[in-house]
Amino acid sequence: MLRKLLFIAVTASLASAANADTAYIEPSTFTPRLDQTITAETAFNDYCCQPKYPVRSDAFAIIEPDGTWREPDRIEYFANGTMLEQKIGSIGTTRLTTGERLGRKGGEYVLLDGTYHMINGDDADPIEIPNGTPVLTSQTATVSDTYVTIGAATWDSVRVPFGRLQILPQQHPSSLRVGDAFSVQLTFDGASLSEQTLIVTRAGQKDRAGDEGLALKSDSEGLVAIPTDAPGTHLIMTRMQAEAPQGAETDIRSYTTSLTFNVSPPAP
Repeated sequence: MLRKLLFIAVTASLASAANADTAYIEPSTFTPRLDQTITAETAFNDYCCQPKYPVRSDAFAIIEPDGTWREPDRIEYFANGTMLEQKIGSIGTTRLTTGERLGRKGGEYVLLDGTYHMINGDDADPIEIPNGTPVLTSQTATVSDTYVTIGAATWDSVRVPFGRLQILPQQHPSSLRVGDAFSVQLTFDGASLSEQTLIVTRAGQKDRAGDEGLALKSDSEGLVAIPTDAPGTHLIMTRMQAEAPQGAETDIRSYTTSLTFNVSPPAP
């Protein structure tokens, strides 16, 4: 049983959380044929799955259905996105991931009454900072995942851990249809996160005026139930700030983890 622990996280509105650029990885198909070569687009944007900035990572990986790792067959960087190319040669579920990538430094925070507050960004709220309060440096840490499946869905690649902040599917993300139950568990360093915000968005978000996503909160076990009431590509993400690991170049890290999955139409 995972121990339960509530970690310090930045207090943010839905608008600021949803509108902050989020990395995603989206395959050209979620259900390839055996030995088919697919592409996967990975980029940042404040809208679901529309490229704005490329994701650059030294940790891109393909996790085979048996849980073994390999580098993608090909990686190409473009002005507004990154393309991975991969031949899918095994039956079961293959995971495509950015791995944990360390990004930009420079955000500054203060810790007041147990909450981190950004003090130098567009989303920073005016706050009164007592004299002598330490200003904390930060760096981003991002993990983005997706899964493709040939034949029956399998779990070995899904269960390979990446990063400190994790989204753990409780039902297989390759088997979802409209109306199916789908929940995930949010954990940090293996501990379940209660009252942690998860943002859900889906394809076509930019074309729906005012669509900033759906904000959900995890329960005492870190579990979040995700609506599957519409078909198509969905993106879920969660973000939090925490003390950086020992030896890091900044005081804290801003962790963001996302998962891209498809919801199929109801069975005929």
